[in-house]
Amino acid sequence: MIIELEKGFPETVARITQLASKSGNSLETIHGGEIYDTLHCLGDTRQLATHIDYIANLPGVERVWRISSSYKNIAKVVSDENRQKVNRARRPVEVTGADGKVRKFGAGKHIFVVGPDSVQTREQTTIQARRIAEIGDRLGVRDRIIFRAGAYKPRTRPTDFRGLGLEAIDILDEVRETTGLPYVTEIMDHTLAEVLAPRVDMFQIGTRNAQDFKLLEAVGRHGKPVILKRGFGNDATEWFNAAEYIAIQGNLDIVLCERGVKTMFCKDGYNRYTPDFNVIRYAQEKTILPVVFDPSHAAGDDRLVAENYLASLAYRADGTLTEVIHNEDFRAEQQCDARQALHLDLFEKLVEATLQWEERIAPLQAQIEGYFESRKTGK
Repeated sequence: MIIELEKGFPETVARITQLASKSGNSLETIHGGEIYDTLHCLGDTRQLATHIDYIANLPGVERVWRISSSYKNIAKVVSDENRQKVNRARRPVEVTGADGKVRKFGAGKHIFVVGPDSVQTREQTTIQARRIAEIGDRLGVRDRIIFRAGAYKPRTRPTDFRGLGLEAIDILDEVRETTGLPYVTEIMDHTLAEVLAPRVDMFQIGTRNAQDFKLLEAVGRHGKPVILKRGFGNDATEWFNAAEYIAIQGNLDIVLCERGVKTMFCKDGYNRYTPDFNVIRYAQEKTILPVVFDPSHAAGDDRLVAENYLASLAYRADGTLTEVIHNEDFRAEQQCDARQALHLDLFEKLVEATLQWEERIAPLQAQIEGYFESRKTGK
């Protein structure tokens, strides 16, 4: 439920806040222009919706918007009592580093989430983080870089390397302090949310846990920004409903991540998963959440990572999650997904290509999209 409210009615805000609290909901205020603000009611709003007529008649309330989709908290399209539909604004997700810089997903600039598949040693992790920070400083994109590395690893075979656990978190904390970069790491167990939330800058929920509902709810309750990967067997609506499990707990700091799906074409060795680029734009049309792309897991081969990455730019992905390696000698020592790790020198070239895209191609693309928008509105 979304409430459009004229500014200057604090008593009305207080009444709605009290009613929402009694119904188990929280409010997020989006400050508009000179006249109106909007109140977003977060959580399961079914009980609150029984008071919709009362809310609509409070002083200063312009209109109350209903959301008909199953993923109500993150849906982009809402309708009023006359079934007039409007699009909610996209909601950026912010992650602040120890360097004081704020990284904003969905704010118009590509965000680079980059690092090793997993923390194996302090030396390996520190070297990569420092080099990534140097790339950010050299190309002027430090405020768009988030370090990534796994502490807990879901593996197909139980005997494979499954991460260093809390030891890896200790190393990631050290790296954050030495480089200033915030970090994101995967959480696999809902019982770890309370332990990890005070330490990590951002959670990641991987494809194998994309419908672990206890985990989704636990991450939602702790209010930490989270990257939610699409389950490799999930359709788009299942993915959005998984995000709703997080949002219904009052946490809208969710970034959706497309990472490829399993299809009949994954058996011949030319790709690990089939990248669904079309779903990037679809998710941006159906939800208010930022959408990023993982070029590494869709490839399974470092020779395909760059192509996947560059293709995602054309689909206006809000960022990418790229696995990298600092030198070829380490590839033989890497215990997970070594084949798809892109050399950091090549990653730097992709950053340069992204900046060129934003400067030269994106404005032309905006003109093309403007044509279709005009055709849609009839203007």
